[in-house]
Amino acid sequence: MKIEYITIDAGQRFDAVMPEIPTNSIINKTVTGCGATYAEINAPRHSVIIEPNVPVIEGKMKKHPQILGVFEGVTTEDIIDFLNTNYNDGYLKIMTTPESFPKVRSAMVQTHTDMHGEWFMLFDECERTIQDAGYRGSITLPMDDFFRCKQKAMVSATPIIPSDPRFEQQGFTMKILRPTYDHKPKMLLIHTNNTVGWVRTLMGQVKGKGHPLCIFLNSTDTIHRMICTYKIEKRCKVFCSYESVKKLRKRDFSRAYSSLEELDEINFFTSRFFSAVDIELPTTACVLIVTDLSFAAHTVIDPTTEAVQIVGRFRNGVEDAAHIFSTNKEMPCKSREEIATRLEECEAVYKQVLQIEASGAGCDTRAQALEGMDYKRFMNADGTRNWFMWDNAYDDERIKQYYTDAELVREEYAKAFHTDCAEHIYPLSDCDRLQRINPRLKMKDLFREIVRQLEILEQNRTWNEYYFLREEIQSQVPMMVDAYYALGAAEIERHNYNMNAIGKQIQENESQQLLTSEKVCGEVYDRLKTGDKLPVCAVNRFMNDLIMRFGIPYRKKVTAKMIGIYFEYRDVRTNKQRFIELGKRII
Repeated sequence: MKIEYITIDAGQRFDAVMPEIPTNSIINKTVTGCGATYAEINAPRHSVIIEPNVPVIEGKMKKHPQILGVFEGVTTEDIIDFLNTNYNDGYLKIMTTPESFPKVRSAMVQTHTDMHGEWFMLFDECERTIQDAGYRGSITLPMDDFFRCKQKAMVSATPIIPSDPRFEQQGFTMKILRPTYDHKPKMLLIHTNNTVGWVRTLMGQVKGKGHPLCIFLNSTDTIHRMICTYKIEKRCKVFCSYESVKKLRKRDFSRAYSSLEELDEINFFTSRFFSAVDIELPTTACVLIVTDLSFAAHTVIDPTTEAVQIVGRFRNGVEDAAHIFSTNKEMPCKSREEIATRLEECEAVYKQVLQIEASGAGCDTRAQALEGMDYKRFMNADGTRNWFMWDNAYDDERIKQYYTDAELVREEYAKAFHTDCAEHIYPLSDCDRLQRINPRLKMKDLFREIVRQLEILEQNRTWNEYYFLREEIQSQVPMMVDAYYALGAAEIERHNYNMNAIGKQIQENESQQLLTSEKVCGEVYDRLKTGDKLPVCAVNRFMNDLIMRFGIPYRKKVTAKMIGIYFEYRDVRTNKQRFIELGKRII
């Protein structure tokens, strides 16, 4: 693809250097928020602008009420009314999600509107057509119509060059804005094996400074786990998809929203809000990106696309930005060549099945075989290759590869940011935290794991996470923690992690502690003296009465020999009657 460079100065808007977005171009605007979408909204032509998510459209509609936003809930009839009512009143602007684009196309067909010949189609934040395709195949629904349009373009501050041959066939040009000033933002990179601990640390550092904390983490489950761990239910909001909102509300967390609302002290955002959305605040924000591979591998972030977009959401700027991330050198990754070989082999098999001649029941069998093949996701409805799905497979593996080594993450970040780097490896990690809630562990194995972690924790009492972790483990497995601090690791090992035996041992120890308490010993020594000679039955009654009066939970049989806790003694027989003669005090 041919590449052209266009310079842009500090403070210049997009339309100052490119008055109109040219057709058959992919615009790399380099700088977020410079006004490319604004330029098309105000361009003197009819436009269909495709945005990746609903919040983007809602935000643009508030600023530009002439726009018709099309997403779930907006009908084809609504679009027809818009076209019929406004067509002669100036240039029309329709902004739609990819999933709702078929409604736009249907409305234009029904109103005999020549979308392909008279309208300009703009794909905004175009890298999402590749990055989201793996879990959201519908994002490429408008592509065939896009290539049929005479006037069309893609735009983003972080585009990924697609491999679809139609770009080359139609003579697309990559136009790159090249800033004449230092446009790279700052980013603190913290590589750690304990992301939960470090998020807690940074929360403490920004608390009370007057800047909202915005945490970008693409895992609703991990977000909910953090909220519960930090006990911040009343101090935070979560911005995520509508489905995730429903999931969180089923877990009794009601402060979740699928559209942008007023921010709270702490705010979590999933990928729905990573790009295109304008977050306008009266002050700067503290931005925190989190990648936690132990809980969710899909929390990896591409430094040169997603991280750039995240920092660029804040129109009033960013006070501080940091990315806390873990790595996994064992994470399986494939090279581009390996992926291409595998996909080509799968495609060959798919096409062979597709070409099998069949009739009647045979056609159903062939259809079932095709439907069951995973490669079906990589094909378009017309049987052609879905190039965006192939690009997605390449892109996923490219990003995963970075997170096998912290240095690879740092190198990639350095392409788009000025970075400061820190490394914090701790004695207990996110993986250890995961083991504590591992449902596959048998009770004895879980007990052994808890003891191991508590031993490590006690050897690192100066660690700033010591009290947080001890409290967290206590809340998860209170009986095991109590047993550890009551008996110690060696005694628990001696009982082979058997909770029943350990429970009995703890009760016995507690009884022993009560029996030797100052109050009980005072009672014994007030009533009994060295040299006393008492019948065994009297000593038995004395010990039973002592245990009853002081409420000591003694579970074993009470005998006269228990007087040995307090005195040395010897058995004496006189006229066939057994006596106990008390010797020197022991306590």
